Amino acid sequence: MRVTVNRIMNASEESAVINIFKRTDEIDTAIGLLENGEQIILGYKDGESIPCPISKIYYFETVDDKSFAYTKDDCYEIRRRLYEIEEMLDYRFFRGSKSMICNIRKIKSVKSDTNARMRVTLLNGESIIITRSYVKEMKKRLGL
Repeated sequence: MRVTVNRIMNASEESAVINIFKRTDEIDTAIGLLENGEQIILGYKDGESIPCPISKIYYFETVDDKSFAYTKDDCYEIRRRLYEIEEMLDYRFFRGSKSMICNIRKIKSVKSDTNARMRVTLLNGESIIITRSYVKEMKKRLGL
C-alpha cells in the first residue's frame, strides 16, 4: 500500500483521505486510530492504575479467575473477563485457548507441538501454547 504524507501550515487544516478498494478490518483499525488515537486498556499493578496501549500487549491470559495483560517487560491485572476484553480488541488479536488471547503482531515463530497444538514464540522470547481447537484460526491469520 502506498502512503503519501503532505505537510501543511495550519493544524486546523489537518485531515486524512483513505482511498480503498474494499473496506477491511485493517482499514477500520486505521480509521479508528486516526479518529480516536491509540486504544488504551486500564491495567493494575502494585495498587496503581496504569493505562496500557493495546499495541504494546503481547497477550491476555486468565489465571484463577483473574485476567492479566502481558507486555514486553510487565504484567498487569485487567479487571474484566476475557470475553469482555476480546470484544474490545481488533483484528490484531486472536483467541489461542479458552484462557488466552494473543497479539498476532508479536509472534516471532510457530512450531508444531504434541496433540495437534502449536507452540508460539513471542518477540519477547516467551512461549505460549495454542490449543488444537484454535490452531486453524491462527494458521489462517498467519497465512500458513
